[in-house]
Amino acid sequence: MGETRVALMEGDLAVELHLERWSERGTRAVRGEVYRGRVKRIETSLNGAFIDIGTGPDGFLPFGGQGRPDSVHEGAAVGVQVAREAFQDKGPTLSLFEVEEGEAPEVVIPAPPVAERLSMFHECPVKRAKDAGVDLDAFFEEALDPVVPLPGGGRIVVEPVTALTAIDVDAAGRKSVSGGAKLAMELNKLAAREAARQIRLRGIGGVVAIDFLPLKKKADQGNLMASLKSAFRNDPAKIDIAPPSRFAIVELARQRLSRPLHEIVFERPGVETVETRALAALRALEREAASDRGARLLIRAGSAIYEWLEADPIGWRKAARHRFGDRIELKREEGFGPRAFDVKPHRD
Repeated sequence: MGETRVALMEGDLAVELHLERWSERGTRAVRGEVYRGRVKRIETSLNGAFIDIGTGPDGFLPFGGQGRPDSVHEGAAVGVQVAREAFQDKGPTLSLFEVEEGEAPEVVIPAPPVAERLSMFHECPVKRAKDAGVDLDAFFEEALDPVVPLPGGGRIVVEPVTALTAIDVDAAGRKSVSGGAKLAMELNKLAAREAARQIRLRGIGGVVAIDFLPLKKKADQGNLMASLKSAFRNDPAKIDIAPPSRFAIVELARQRLSRPLHEIVFERPGVETVETRALAALRALEREAASDRGARLLIRAGSAIYEWLEADPIGWRKAARHRFGDRIELKREEGFGPRAFDVKPHRD
C-alpha cells in the first residue's frame, strides 16, 4: 500500500529499481507520456521554450541545432513527449510529438503503471515478487545503503551530493600476496563493475566521480577504463566517460531518465522522509496481515508517523479495509520517537 516497488532482474541480480508513490499520482509527468502543452515563454538564451503541460512543473523543450520551429511561439498549443522526468528543482525535458488539435494543457497519452512500462521497454514478463521468490525490501535496502562490500574484501562508498555523486574505492583491509600494484588493479576492476551496477540500480544520473586506487602503469589504467566501459554495456542510459585524472579519479556523465531513489526516499542524505517511514509501517502491516489472517492489527506510531497516517493523504485506510477487513487500529505512542513505529497483532 502507498507505493509500487519494482525490480528489473537479470538472472538473480537486480539491475534497476523503480518506485512510484500513490501520493504523486497525477502530480508528476512520467517519461514517455504525451501532452498537449501550452507554450509559456521562449528562452532565446537557452535555445528552447518552457511549456505548461498541466502536470507538475513546466517542462523545457530544447530546440537543438535546427532552432525554434515555426509552430512554437508563446501561447501556442504543441504536442510534446516527456524525454526526462523532473528532478531536484528542474522540470521535465520534452521533445516535440505530433498530436491532434484541442484544448491545452492536458495529457494525451498517459503512462501505464511502472511495471508495465518496464515490461514493454525491456520486453520481459511481469511477476509478483512473492511468485518470483524475490525479496524486494532487501534490494531497496541495499540500494539505499552508501556502503557496498566487494567480493573478497574492500568496498565502495556511494555518496550523492547536490552537484554530483561521489564513489570512493576503499581497500578496507583487503590484502594481496602479489603486492600493492596487483591489489590495486584487482580491486579497481571489481569496483568498476560494482559501481556501474549501483549507478544503474539506484537510478543515478548526471556527473559521477569515482575515486579509484592509483595505478602507475599506463597499461593498467587502460585496462581499468576498458573494464569500466564494459560494465556499462547493458545500461540503456547514455554514458560518457572521461579519461582518469592524475589523481586516479574518473568522471562520467550518465543520462538522467528519472529521479534517483535517494531523491524519493530521503529528505537529506541518510534521513528518510516522514512519508517513507509511514509507508514502511504500512509494509509491516501488510506482512502481519498476511501471517495472521484472524487477529486485529495495531499500528503504534510516534507523533510524525501517526499524524501522517491519521491524515491519510493517500487513502490507505480504504485500501486496508478492502484487503484485510475492518481489523486495523492506529494508535499514537507517546513513548516512541516521532518517526518510530511497530505493528503487532492483538486479540480482544
